Amino acid sequence: MKPFVIILFILFLASCVGKDSEKEVALRSLYAELDTEIAGSNVYESAKENRIAEMRDMLCHTADGHRKLEIIERLIGEYEAYDADSALYYIGYGLREATTTGDENKEMLLNIKRADILAHAGLFSDALSVMERIPQNNLDKETKEKYYSAYCAIYQYLSEYTSDHEPAAENEKMRRIYVDSLSLVAGPASFDYLINVMAERARSGSVDEIITLYEDKLKGYNLGERNYSILASILAYLYKTKGNKEEYKRYLVLSAISDVKGAVKENMSFRELATIMFEDGDIERANRYLKKSIADANFYSAMMRNAQSGKLLPLIDEAYTAAKDQLTRRLRLMVWITGVLSLVLLLTVFLILKQMRSLRKAKDKVSIANEELSRMSEQLQDANSALEASNKDLKGLSEELKIANQQLAAKNLELSEYNLIKEQYAALFMEYCSSAISSLQHYQQTLRKLTLQGGNKTALLKKLESTETADQMLKNFYGRFDEAILNIYPDFVEKFNVLLNPESQIVLKSGELLNTELRLFALIRIGIDDSAKIADFLRCSISTVYTYRSKMRKRAINPENFEENVKNIL
Repeated sequence: MKPFVIILFILFLASCVGKDSEKEVALRSLYAELDTEIAGSNVYESAKENRIAEMRDMLCHTADGHRKLEIIERLIGEYEAYDADSALYYIGYGLREATTTGDENKEMLLNIKRADILAHAGLFSDALSVMERIPQNNLDKETKEKYYSAYCAIYQYLSEYTSDHEPAAENEKMRRIYVDSLSLVAGPASFDYLINVMAERARSGSVDEIITLYEDKLKGYNLGERNYSILASILAYLYKTKGNKEEYKRYLVLSAISDVKGAVKENMSFRELATIMFEDGDIERANRYLKKSIADANFYSAMMRNAQSGKLLPLIDEAYTAAKDQLTRRLRLMVWITGVLSLVLLLTVFLILKQMRSLRKAKDKVSIANEELSRMSEQLQDANSALEASNKDLKGLSEELKIANQQLAAKNLELSEYNLIKEQYAALFMEYCSSAISSLQHYQQTLRKLTLQGGNKTALLKKLESTETADQMLKNFYGRFDEAILNIYPDFVEKFNVLLNPESQIVLKSGELLNTELRLFALIRIGIDDSAKIADFLRCSISTVYTYRSKMRKRAINPENFEENVKNIL
């Protein structure tokens, strides 16, 4: 009887191991599929860009206001999880059209959408400011649903972003309040109701029931649809709360695959996957997924996602570097071991062959063998002499190369210092000129006040109120700045255009050295990349600077590294 029980126990263990193995195989297959999709992600992004281009063309050739609003809404839908700046641009466009057509409800819906995208981008105070200006009492039921759903999202992101306990608890409290309000106006069939109200019920203890509901709803969507990505992400979170790590990973990977297929740049799945891979010891994938998360956040302009990913980056980067170093050490050790073994093997073979030959010729060819050995010894001595001479020549060349390298290093250091002096001089020159213009304007304003206090001196007041002098000085200042930049970087315009797509390159007007866009990036080249300082220098708003920088990145051949490439222009 005992052997039978033992056999049954072994079979039971084997079946358990088999199940776990099947789950691991399925997960590895999903990881491989995700890696393949990431490698081909440009196909999905190109398809999205083509759709957007078609819609833009339709918008340009449409005169009817209501039809324009329909196309704008479709453009916002394409951009809202892809490019926050472009989405906000078309929301502004839509608001102007809604004002023209008198569609107040559409205007409020667009403002709600604006707040939602600002929250996705991490601009929480701006998002709340927009929401507070919306008259809640004038909203119909459908618009109220979007209104409460947007508040839920804003406070959800604030809760995730806030590290301090008390603010996070307050944000979570506000989120629950708006979830309750949403449950009063949204029906169970609504997607907003599904991802907010039902998710809150799951937090209250009905996890298994809500998981079953979500898995059933997920079947109604396809990979690549935004709703699929959201539901899969929530399912991953629910399985995590239950401690089911395999299902947590599976739904997180499915959400990531859906994000890639849908060309979604505002995502959290890759950051979560990077964390899991790091914890599981798969440092290479952790590094790859985290860099994908950061690249997507930069493309989307999502400051919150960047901040979250930034906390994990040093850990994964350090682990990735350590893993590479360890692999390098192992490979180096293996090369040494292989070399030693190969040498031993070669010596052994050589000795065996030599012994066999000696034995064959030992009886009747001893003298011939000795003569041959003597001849070979002489050849070896000649070869050694030639090798010694070659080594001496090689040593001499090595010394010459060392001296040449030292001279080159000295020249590079000298050139680096010279470039630093040029850049410091240019920066000082610009700061001084800008300060002089500001001082002149302040002086002019002070004189105007003094004149008013002294009496009615109309002619003097008129002269003082004129901005002609300041404008001329500003014009002269920009001229001097343009000349300074082009003296230091004579090919700046040509090299800047090389970074842009051929059809997007800048063509200057006759007599123009630099235009506003080129001045902006000239400032970045000499180290002034703070948008507030650039805006002060160019006498424009910070939002205008952001717009210039965003538009120029989109015109670049390599948008991700565009500004870094500008800084490297010589």
